Amino acid sequence: MAPSQRFRFEQWRPHLSRDHGIELDLIPFESPALSETLYQPGQIPQKAWLTLRDFVRRAAVVNKAHHYDAVLVHREASLFGPALYERLIARSKTPMIFDFDDSVWSGAQEHNNGIFSRLHFFGKTKTICQIADAITPGNEFLADYARHYNDRVFVTPTSIELDAYPEIEEPETTDRFIVCWTGSTSTLAHFERARAPLERLAALIPLTVKVICNVSPTEPIEGAKFEFVAWSKEDEAKEIGACHAGIMPLPDNEATRGKCGLKALQFMATGRATVASPVGMNRDLIQQGENGLLAS
Repeated sequence: MAPSQRFRFEQWRPHLSRDHGIELDLIPFESPALSETLYQPGQIPQKAWLTLRDFVRRAAVVNKAHHYDAVLVHREASLFGPALYERLIARSKTPMIFDFDDSVWSGAQEHNNGIFSRLHFFGKTKTICQIADAITPGNEFLADYARHYNDRVFVTPTSIELDAYPEIEEPETTDRFIVCWTGSTSTLAHFERARAPLERLAALIPLTVKVICNVSPTEPIEGAKFEFVAWSKEDEAKEIGACHAGIMPLPDNEATRGKCGLKALQFMATGRATVASPVGMNRDLIQQGENGLLAS
């Protein structure tokens, strides 16, 4: 369900097989049970048990590395702990590609797993870069970090499968202007940066604010009609396109400069007007006044 892996390689799996003869086996760290539980409040004993079970299960996968022509590690082989499994893959002599699309080395990353966030080893990103046979970061900011430890770095931007994201007609409604934000629980704090501007806008025009997420913001936007849409993979593109403008507000820090502009790309793909903070890759994606607007 994570957008990072869906957009960086899962969506291209059929094309790799059909057009290039590359078969991609997808072997996530998290079992469905852990994915369902990890981001829920409480349930610490259950989370601990499922995490330990998945950590052990991961060892069996690493032992199969020599059966493959290459192993692609996306962000990390294990959700917690040091670069243990990555070192084991490297020792298997199977070429290892390290792919990441965030400032995964930075403690400024958003984490909402409570006590389990403390088990995350941010320093392992450096180690993985050092032992990887190739690195495919999502933008130049990430590439600059990787080049400190490895000279086999190939920038591979996050991209959109347009067959899954067709251009969508604007909503026919003329009585309200619809602004959309989409994201995960961990980035919901970024939406809050747009609260004051949206409330000012709502005082000027009839406004609907639409939020697509797995959790609703705690407070609606004052003066605006609020619409919450629970995220689903099947309806994502349709719901994103059902607005007049999409927004991507961001603070400017080490973590956000590593982001690869996925929200902006999603709005652009469906044909929506896109307004994004001038942070990181957004400056490369958006040419002011031509294919979107940059707003601080």
